[in-house]
Amino acid sequence: MKIGFFLLDLYKNKKSIEKLMKIVIEKKIDEEPEETFKIDFNKLISINEDTIGWIKFNKEKVNNPIVHTNDNAFYLKHSFEKKYNQAGTIFMDYRNTSFDNKNVVLFGHSMPDNTMFGSLQDVFQKDFFNDKENNYIQILNKENELLTYKIFSYYIIEKEEYYITTFFENENKFKEFIDTITKRSYKNFNIEVFPNDKILTLSTCQGASGTSKRKVIHAKRVMNNIS
Repeated sequence: MKIGFFLLDLYKNKKSIEKLMKIVIEKKIDEEPEETFKIDFNKLISINEDTIGWIKFNKEKVNNPIVHTNDNAFYLKHSFEKKYNQAGTIFMDYRNTSFDNKNVVLFGHSMPDNTMFGSLQDVFQKDFFNDKENNYIQILNKENELLTYKIFSYYIIEKEEYYITTFFENENKFKEFIDTITKRSYKNFNIEVFPNDKILTLSTCQGASGTSKRKVIHAKRVMNNIS
């Protein structure tokens, strides 16, 4: 019975996102990472005032609104419409205040139907980064400002607090953070990250619910255009 409810939640959440996409995406993204897309954030915010952006990655497999509230628990089991749903919603760490923070952390469940952050498993497959487009993550903030990030590190690690650090005491602490997460990467991207860079971190579970391991992806902002 529990499996049946879980599968029903997956179905409901998938259909909800598909419906949102039809309503709010004004222009679909093209192949090149510098191309733009627009979201009708007025419509999104009228549905959920916690809306802060939209993320797009991995050839539209990740194509979701981003929300932000005062804890990291509510959206683990609530849909974008704030209805109870085990698939949850992609959300920003409550300690972040904007996409201009030094390390912006986004959480999402690794759903077996590849929704939410389920498709992040693709990143760990051989040759994923051979496709130029796969190196980039795109976000639109509420002002329809396009933020483009380039991946420089990815790995699987036991659940911890370090990689989701959002604020740093000083530049040296941030540099230490950059050095640590870069060295953890399964691939050397030969991308230099500087203390004045802004980092985006994606975090999801590795495996079934209750696992202690996390898939982690770090990217640095490389483009900041008004779309």
